[in-house]
Amino acid sequence: LGHYGNGFTPADIADWAGLSVGTVVNSTNRCMIAILSLHDEVVGHPTQEEKDSAKAWVENQVCAEWRNGCLAVDGTNIPLFQKPSHFGETFFDRKSNYSLNCQAIILPHNLKIIDYGLGHIGSTHDSSAFQDTLTSQKHKDFLNEDEWIWADSAYPITSWCVAPFKQPPGCSLTTRQSQFNYHLSHIHIRCEHAIGLLKI
Repeated sequence: LGHYGNGFTPADIADWAGLSVGTVVNSTNRCMIAILSLHDEVVGHPTQEEKDSAKAWVENQVCAEWRNGCLAVDGTNIPLFQKPSHFGETFFDRKSNYSLNCQAIILPHNLKIIDYGLGHIGSTHDSSAFQDTLTSQKHKDFLNEDEWIWADSAYPITSWCVAPFKQPPGCSLTTRQSQFNYHLSHIHIRCEHAIGLLKI
C-alpha cells in the first residue's frame, strides 16, 4: 500500500479496502504464516550450481580473476513507526530515523537471499551487525577456500570478504585503486537491487 508496513494501521487498511479490522488482522496473520512456512525452502546455503552461475555472472561483468567472488553483502535500515519506549535513542540511525538494522547476503546473479541478519538496533554499524550473521560466523560452510564475498567499505577486509579501498585522509586513491572500486561497485550494486525489491 505504499507505506512499507510502518505508516498504516489495521483500521486504515480496513477503511481503504472496505473490510473489518478483524479481517485485516486475520489476513495479515495468514499471509505471514504462509510466507514463513516457505523460509527454509527459499533462504539457505547456495547449491554448487547456484554458485557456479554466480561465478559465471561475475566473470561476465568484470573479469575471470574475480569469478570466485560469488556472494555479496549489504545492510539497510528498516524504519519503525515511532520511537520505541525502551532505550528508544539507541534505535536512532544515521538517517535520523528510528529503525532496525538488516543485513542481506545474496547471490549477485539472481538476487537470491542466502542469509540475513535482522534485529540489531538502527544505530548498529553494518560491520557489527554482519558479525552476527551465520555467513560471518560460519563462512567456511558458505564459501570454499578460494571463494569470497563482496562488500562495501563498511565491512572488514578478510581473506573471504573483499571491500573497496577507502580514501586516506588528505590523499586521493591511486588510479588502480579507483578502477578496482569502480568494477567492484558493478557487482556490489546487486545487493542494493535485492534490498530495493524487499522494500517494494
